[in-house]
Amino acid sequence: MKHSICRKELALAIACALTATAAQADELVLEEVLVTAQKRVQSLEDVPLSVSAVTGDAVNDYLGGGQDIRALAARVPGLNIETSNGRTQPRFYLRGLGNIDFDVNANQPVAMVFDEISLENNVLRSIPLFDIERVEVLKGPQGSLFGRNTNAGAIKIDSVKPGQERNGYFRASYGVRDSWSLEGASNLVMSETFSMRASLKYQERGDWIDNIYNGPGDDFGAFDETAWRLQAVWNATDTFSAYFKLHGFSQDGSHPNVFYANAIEVGRPGLRPGFDEEIANHDNDVATLELDHVGGALNLQWVFANGMTLTSITGYDTVDNFQSADVDGGEVSFNPDDLGALGRQLWFNVATGDGLTDHDQLTQELRLAGETDRLFYQVGLYYFDEDFDLLNQDFLNPAASALVSQQTTSTAIFGQAEYALNDQWAVTVGGRYTDDDKDLTVDSANPGGSVMPGAISVSDSFFNWDVALTWDMNEEWTWYTRLATGSRGPVTLGRFGFVSSADTEDSTALELGFKASLMDGRARWNTAVYTFKNDDHQLTATGGAANVNQLLNADQVNGQGIETEFDLMVTENLLVAVNLSYNDTEIDDPNLRDDLCGSAPSCTGLDEVAGMRDGPFGPVTEVFIDGNPLPRTPKWIANFILQYSYPIQSGELYFNTDWNYRDESNLFLHRSLEFVQEERVLGGLRAGYRMDNGMDLAVVGRNITDEVAVDGALNVLNLTAFVNEPAYWGVELLYNF
Repeated sequence: MKHSICRKELALAIACALTATAAQADELVLEEVLVTAQKRVQSLEDVPLSVSAVTGDAVNDYLGGGQDIRALAARVPGLNIETSNGRTQPRFYLRGLGNIDFDVNANQPVAMVFDEISLENNVLRSIPLFDIERVEVLKGPQGSLFGRNTNAGAIKIDSVKPGQERNGYFRASYGVRDSWSLEGASNLVMSETFSMRASLKYQERGDWIDNIYNGPGDDFGAFDETAWRLQAVWNATDTFSAYFKLHGFSQDGSHPNVFYANAIEVGRPGLRPGFDEEIANHDNDVATLELDHVGGALNLQWVFANGMTLTSITGYDTVDNFQSADVDGGEVSFNPDDLGALGRQLWFNVATGDGLTDHDQLTQELRLAGETDRLFYQVGLYYFDEDFDLLNQDFLNPAASALVSQQTTSTAIFGQAEYALNDQWAVTVGGRYTDDDKDLTVDSANPGGSVMPGAISVSDSFFNWDVALTWDMNEEWTWYTRLATGSRGPVTLGRFGFVSSADTEDSTALELGFKASLMDGRARWNTAVYTFKNDDHQLTATGGAANVNQLLNADQVNGQGIETEFDLMVTENLLVAVNLSYNDTEIDDPNLRDDLCGSAPSCTGLDEVAGMRDGPFGPVTEVFIDGNPLPRTPKWIANFILQYSYPIQSGELYFNTDWNYRDESNLFLHRSLEFVQEERVLGGLRAGYRMDNGMDLAVVGRNITDEVAVDGALNVLNLTAFVNEPAYWGVELLYNF
């Protein structure tokens, strides 16, 4: 029977996972993938839901050369990651579900869980990734075990934990744009029961974008980043263990993200001819990025005489952040001939900054788990509390500045049970009851400005559940089906114009899939077919002619798709992996409207005009968005990975390459010819010499074809856009000891 439970003390949980594959080391088979998607160590094939896992060296390869978490989209089907804030505040999209809202108080439907702690705020999600053991991408509603705001899925990240072996690594790299980085980690064995691990990373990049408004010279694009982590594991007795972590990071830069005025051309998608990502024309020199974070976690675990395990997980994080930018992305011109000209804008200057201060996030989870021959169960309590202030600053119109304060409190009780009906069939049932409360206050720094003071309080209680059936057809094939619900709690917003809120979003998803080990273990094929329905789907209407961020609830959003992953060990030295996802979403609300873009020149709208209304800058055109797909949700995503090694004396030569294809998608709720996230193909490369003594010298490349495409835009002015990360080439030295 394959539904066995691997349970160890906290300090040995990951070691248990790694040991499980050691017996296969000398055979021509793929390593077994072990995950913790259900808060216990399991083989991937035993988990009745779609999970993609990226482990060990692969994670660090994708993150080489100064890359951030967005690089992981090159490995996972159905995953799209983007941001309008440069290297910070990533937004995740799974199966078409995400949130384009750049506000720090926005609810995202995809959770990010780092070392068992949910990082709610998008600024916290800016954490640099290094010394990572495994990244798991859980798709579909995860409401039972992971709670609120997981109705699209969760990104679960585990760092390398302290162990009883004296090992570690050192990594150094240097590349184009004066990019260089240093990182390393080491276990510190203090005794047979106590060990520590220290991890540190520093990286920086020089300016590479010339702001021609100031004359020749590189002005934008630089950043530096420092991150650290200190962990300790104490296996005090056979029945009690403790894990402790302190961590932090800081980021500074000359520009959080570079906006390019009129980078898009009227009447066609994509970047206009003559666009050069290395040239900007900003008449407001306010570009800055400052971010500081510190946090900690304490995990305690008791094993009782009856075999039951009690786990306590406490997390605390705080972050300060300020970033500003010339949002219009251009130079003001009063020459009518400059209408629509690259780097020029004729409407009004926009230069803004956001400061997140007085931020505190506290989480506490208590979980009791046990098992019998046929039954595994866990029940738990969860508490979440977050407070912060956000200063929204308009450098050109101080009357529009505002202070936004928000407090969120959430409590939950949850449980899950898996029962093996026999050697082939198992059923899993889970549920979670959540109570959410959120208070938001907006104080305008200058009464009479465009930001209206106000306050709003929202609360809701909801119950999420899931049920899954697993069939081990034989040693090679496992089939499963899963019906699950999830909820995105009520949300408040008060950034532009007036305070608003949106009701709780409820998701129901049905998934059918299989997980197969083929060709005597040389190949792995996992596939899932799914459909989902979201009631009261939360949407954010951004920009438009009225220049507001407004929360909306769509009556319903429907979606369906398929995801497939195939890994093949062709020979002992050649591995090929291919994954593909198709996803189709549709807004179902005949009365729902969005403001058409307010750009000068205007965009070419493709939706039915619903009417006109008065706005702060003149008449506003409203369009119906019923039937539109969700924004920034490409129908097709494909990834190709090839890894080849050639043994030589004292080591091996190797060549790894990965390619990510993303289909085009709408940037906003409404459709237009211009505002399209472009189709693109991004490639990565790592080639080098890996020695038996632990040394590894490699050439590293990301976006090796230097693809430049629209990643996002502003629909409030000037057909302004921002683009993807530029090509990177560098060399890297890695030493494992």
